[in-house]
Formats: sequence, C-alpha cells, structure tokens
Amino acid sequence: MDPQTPQQLPQDDRAPTGTPQASYYNAVTLSYYDIHVLGHNMGQLWRCPTKQHLLPLFQAHFWNHYPLTQTQEQAYNQARLWEHLDIGAGTGYFVAKALEERLTRDSEAPQQPLLITLMDVNQSTLKKSKRRIDAILHKFGISQQVRTAALHRDVLQPIPPKGLKKHDVVTMFNLLHCLRTPTPQDKNRAFEYAANSLRDDGVLVGCTILPGREYQSGLSGIRARYTLWLYNRVYKVFGNEGDSREQLEQGLRASFEEVLVDVVGSMMLFVAKKPRRAQS
Repeated sequence: MDPQTPQQLPQDDRAPTGTPQASYYNAVTLSYYDIHVLGHNMGQLWRCPTKQHLLPLFQAHFWNHYPLTQTQEQAYNQARLWEHLDIGAGTGYFVAKALEERLTRDSEAPQQPLLITLMDVNQSTLKKSKRRIDAILHKFGISQQVRTAALHRDVLQPIPPKGLKKHDVVTMFNLLHCLRTPTPQDKNRAFEYAANSLRDDGVLVGCTILPGREYQSGLSGIRARYTLWLYNRVYKVFGNEGDSREQLEQGLRASFEEVLVDVVGSMMLFVAKKPRRAQS
C-alpha cells in the first residue's frame, strides 16, 4: 500500500462490503460530528467522555519521540520515517488534537519524520480530515517533515499482496460499531487488516461501542438503547447489534499475541501488540 501524494485520493475497484452507511457522513453531518458524536453522545449516552478517556488513549500511542541523549537504537529510530495509519478518519479529530498537542509541547525538540495515512470508504471524511490536519501542519510550518496521505479503501477487504506496508501504529477509533457485516464475527477481518499493516513491534489502538444492556443502566441506559436502535435500524449508520466484548476480544487475540481490553461505560477500549501474520 504505497503512500499516496497529499492531493491524490486513490480508488479501490471493489465495492465496500460492510459500509452501506458511509453516505450518511457528508459535509452537513460532519459539520456537527465533533459536538454531537464526540461531545454529547460520548459523554451522555456512552458514558465515556472523549477528552477524559479516548483522546488520552490516542495520544499515548501517537508519534513516538526520543530524548536528546539517545541510545544508538533510538537515534536510528528517530532518523527513520514514523508511519501512522488511521482507519475510519471521521473528522480527523483525534489525529489533529494529538498532532497539535505534540507540536505545541515539543516545538523546540527534534522530531522524526512522520507520515499520517487516513483511510476511509467515504471521500467526504477523507477530505475533511485531511484539510483539518494539513491546516495544523501549515500553522506550525512543518509540512515537509510531516506528510499526510488519503487512502480510499474498505478495511474488510484484504490488503493487496504487493501493497503490504508496515506501520508503527494503526488506530481505529469508533470504526467497528459502524461496520455492517453478515455476522459480528465477520468484522474481525478488520483486526487481520491491522495486523498485516503493522511492523513487528507495531501497535493497534482503538475503541468501539458495545450494545449489551449490562453497559447501559438507568434513564441514560434507556436513551442509549433507543439511540442504538435508531442508528442500527433507521439510519443504518451502526452495525453493532450483535457485537460483544467476547467476540471482539476473540478476534483481537486471533490477530495479536498481546491484547489489553478495558470497558468504560458502553465503550470498549483496546490495545493490541505483536501481530500474528495471516498466512498467504
């Protein structure tokens, strides 16, 4: 999967298999996505506030950096390109916030080159997220050191053999509950995709909404269950009615040797390391 130039939005000739909801996200809905989805819904419905839980998780694995007094290995790593693949770009909120925080905090420290590849089946989300991130690069004047690329692809499709690329980090925040597949187990192919996209020492980080009643209690639970029904059955923007922690964790462990899972409210947060390579 060769990095694309910032202006190019490559096409995949195969129709996405699990994303009939992709057209829901357009310029209008994306304009209030951060406030409504990442703000209100995460805090009030899923009881996992973005700024308290999700953003810190993303930032903890974003763009490694090394001290001025370095070991030989650290010096080598700083010289090479750090590659981040963000699957399910959304509005670019997480990448933009993590990037701006890092550049503000470490503005005087040397940074290794960075390539951020945004991947989605929706052209609107790719364009919006890329514009947002490129604006930050322009603001800090580091567009030569940090580059962005956009990849129009379905995570449920296998990686073309000649396009396999090893990233340091793969993130999939709020992606899995939007995948509409014949069975819940089918969406575990997204973990296989991530495992085959990572370096041996790479890490997968992400989060998804769990639909189980045990995660939604009281009046807020009633609202949460109604919202899940609405998003799954009416808007068809979700596809997580059959998801469970056990099924998702099983999928993670099939593709990674080390898996850490935590549940905050209705959100399942996960970190997976030591990818298992799919047999060709």
